[in-house]
Amino acid sequence: MNPHEHEDVPPAPPLRQVDAETLRGLAHPLRMRLMEELAIGGPSTATLLAARLGENSGSTSYHLRVLSRHGFVEDDPDRAPGGRERWWRRVPGGYSLRGFAHRRDPATREAAGVVLDALDQGRSDRRARWWSFAEENPAEVVPWVEATADADYVLQLTRAEAAELTAELTAVMERWRGRTEGEDPGRVRPGTTVVETQIFVFPHLDARGTGPEKTRCTAPPERSTVEPPSGSDRLDGDGRGKRGRWS
Repeated sequence: MNPHEHEDVPPAPPLRQVDAETLRGLAHPLRMRLMEELAIGGPSTATLLAARLGENSGSTSYHLRVLSRHGFVEDDPDRAPGGRERWWRRVPGGYSLRGFAHRRDPATREAAGVVLDALDQGRSDRRARWWSFAEENPAEVVPWVEATADADYVLQLTRAEAAELTAELTAVMERWRGRTEGEDPGRVRPGTTVVETQIFVFPHLDARGTGPEKTRCTAPPERSTVEPPSGSDRLDGDGRGKRGRWS
């Protein structure tokens, strides 16, 4: 039974909007990897993170302090301060940034490129690692087959309809984020694992000039990049999951 099924679930805290200053604090490949590791593995120390990422602890410690100054990570409240090593966690609530707007602004273009490229590469790498794991360990992933999806749907929509679709998808994810907000991936509730959901909605550039309302797009559409409440590079299904395509 879903432990949240009969609970009054409070709304998830609002996502933090990333401005130009905090964007620059996030814009470093190692900082993005540290954010990913803390999201997936829960609170950790600079030494443990360094070992997982193949870095030295001095480097991870420095970049964690930078992330802390910009409000992305904080001391783990479950570990008493003053111990032998400082334990870090991601600040609850997640963040959102307007990627296209930051890419257009000369003052933030470079930083936005670092952050968005790292996010895109991370998503791609995690999917590829999952598929490889599933192919090598088919028996282990069988229980997840019906719980996962790998699908694409090609729809003919007006811009207003696309916005409505995006709002509906966001509402569903926000509802689930509210259910699980505050759960520490490092202290997993029995029967759960960290699950990542990736959603992309965008005009298909190869279809420009077709249909009754032509897609007029000379640059990528306004883009919001939202951090999921959690992520996984392994548990997703049988490597492909349930596929679907509408056209």
